[in-house]
Amino acid sequence: MVGMVRTRAVILWLAILACAPAWASRVPDFSLIDQNGRFHQLSRYSDSEIVVLLTYHKDCEVSRNALSELASLHERFAGNEVRFQVLVADPTETRASLRDLAGRLNTNLPLLLDETQLVTDALGFTHAGEVLVVDPEMGQELYRGGIGLYDDNPMQLALAASLPGLSSHLHYIVHSELNGDPFIQETMPLTGKPLVLEVLEQARSEPVSYEQDIVPILKRRCIECHRDQGAAPWVMGSHRMVQGWSPMIRETLLTRRMPPGQIDYQDAARFDDVHHLTNEEMIDLLTWVEGGAVRDESAEDPLQSLPPRESSWELGEPDLVVDFPAHEIPASGVLDYMFVPVELGLTEDKWVQAYEFDVDDKLSLHHVIVFTQDARQQRQNASRGGSRTNFGGYAPGREHVLLDSDTGIKLTRDMRLMIQFHYTTIGRELTDQSRLGLYFRDTPPTHELVRTAVMNGEFEIPPGVREFPVQAETLIDTDSYLYSFAPHMHYRGKHIRFEAQFPDGSMESLLSIPNFQHNWQMVYRLKEPVFLPAGTRIVAKGAFDNSVHNPLNPDPAERVVWGDQVWDEMFLTWMRVSPVK
Repeated sequence: MVGMVRTRAVILWLAILACAPAWASRVPDFSLIDQNGRFHQLSRYSDSEIVVLLTYHKDCEVSRNALSELASLHERFAGNEVRFQVLVADPTETRASLRDLAGRLNTNLPLLLDETQLVTDALGFTHAGEVLVVDPEMGQELYRGGIGLYDDNPMQLALAASLPGLSSHLHYIVHSELNGDPFIQETMPLTGKPLVLEVLEQARSEPVSYEQDIVPILKRRCIECHRDQGAAPWVMGSHRMVQGWSPMIRETLLTRRMPPGQIDYQDAARFDDVHHLTNEEMIDLLTWVEGGAVRDESAEDPLQSLPPRESSWELGEPDLVVDFPAHEIPASGVLDYMFVPVELGLTEDKWVQAYEFDVDDKLSLHHVIVFTQDARQQRQNASRGGSRTNFGGYAPGREHVLLDSDTGIKLTRDMRLMIQFHYTTIGRELTDQSRLGLYFRDTPPTHELVRTAVMNGEFEIPPGVREFPVQAETLIDTDSYLYSFAPHMHYRGKHIRFEAQFPDGSMESLLSIPNFQHNWQMVYRLKEPVFLPAGTRIVAKGAFDNSVHNPLNPDPAERVVWGDQVWDEMFLTWMRVSPVK
C-alpha cells in the first residue's frame, strides 16, 4: 500500500513539473469530409474537452497498429467529452476504400480524407501514426508525438498501477484530460514512416505567380461577390487589398467557409455555376498566401485594371424590368408575409430564359417568392388572392437564375405575378424597393420547365439537440428530366442530401450539401439533366442543429417546428423538372 501511494505521488509530481505551458502551440481551424460524406470542423467540437487526431497511411505498420488502438479508445471513451478522428493524406485512398477500412475495423471513427494534403501540412504532421491532441475551444496543442503503445517500459508500469487496463500513452493522456488531471509531458517517439505529401510537393515545385495564377482564380471564383456593390463585405480591387486580407483568406479556405454555399466537392463536377475551388486552385491560393501573398512590383496589378460592369444587372440589361412596390420596414417587430399582385402587361406569350433580382436592401429582405397567375387562377379563390403557380424566388446567394439553353419557363399573355415578400427588422427603419429582371428567349425551347417540391413540415426539434434527422420524399408520376435543386432551411439547417430511388429498385445519389448555410441558399443546376422514369421517388435526408454549438442558432432552449419566421424552421427544396412529352 505504501509503495502504491509513493508511486502515485511520484507520478503527480512529474506531471506537475511537466504540465502543458500556457503558451502551448496554436492549432489552425480546419474542416474535412469523412468516409460517409459528413462534414467535420475542429472549432465546432468546442463542447469536447479534447479532439484527438491520428495520421494514417495503409503502407505503414505503425500507423495501422495506432489506428487499431484509436478505434479501441474511441469505443472505450464513447459518451465522454472527447472526439477521435483520423487524418488520411494518401492520394490512393478514396471514401469507398476508407468505408471498407472502417468496416474491417468495425468502427464508426471519422476517417477524414485530405485530398489536397493542405490540412495535414497546416497541422504540421510529419509521420504516419503521429498523434495530435487539441483543446478545440482554445485551439491549443496539448500533445504531439507517437501514440505510445503499451510495452512495459518503467513509466508505463508506474502509470498502470493507477490506471488498470492502460493500453497506450494516448490512453493515459485522454484519461487525465477527462478527469482534469495534469499529465506527464513526455513525447513518445515517432516510429512511423515519414509522410510524403507528394500532391503538395508536385504542385509547389513551380512558383505561384500572382499575375498568372492567383488573379485568374480570383476572377473565376471570388470577384463576382467581392466587387463594388457586391454581396461580400470587402472588395478585391487591388493586390494590396487582397494581401491585407490574406490571413483571413487562409482561414476561410482551410475551413471551407468560402466560397459560400459549397456542395460536397466530389459532386462539384456535376453542376454548373457552383461556388467551388478545385484542389489545384486551393493549393495555389494557400501556397501564395503562405509565401507572403507577394506580386511582381514591376508589373501592372491586373485587379486594378479590371473593366467596370457594363450594367448594374449581373446578366446584363433585362428584356423586361418589373418594379416592385416600395415597402416601409419598421425598426423592430415581427413582420408577416406580404402578398402583392403585379401586372406584367404582356401582349404575347413569352418564354423566360433567365431572371435576376435587383435587391434594394439585402439586410432586411429575407426572401421573395414569385408566383404566376393566369386569368383562370386569378378567379379561383379570388378573395384570398387566387390560386397560383410557383415561378422562382430570391434568397441570399440566389440573386439570379440562368436556365439551360434548351429550356424555358412559359409566361402567357394573360398572366400576372403574385409576389410574396418576407422582411425581417434590423433595428432601424428603412425602405425597400427591389426589382425583377426577366430575360426572354427568341424561340420556344425544346423542354418546358415546371417546379415541384420535396418537403416535410411535420417535425418537432427538441431543445439543445445537435443532430435532429429529418426526411422527405416526393413521387415523380410522369417521365421527366430533373434540372436543378433549390434547398431551403433556416438557421438550424445543418446538412441535406438527395437521392433518386428508381422504380426498378436502383438508387442514384444526386446532391449532397454537408455544411448547409442559411445565409447562402443557392440553386444547384445539373450540367446534364437526370432522367426520372414515372414512379421515381426523390428522397431528401437532412438534419437540424438546435444546440449551443450552432453559431447561428437563435435560441437553443426552444422547441422548434415548421414556421414562416427565421427562428422557426423549414425543410423544403424546390426542383425544376421537365415532363417528357
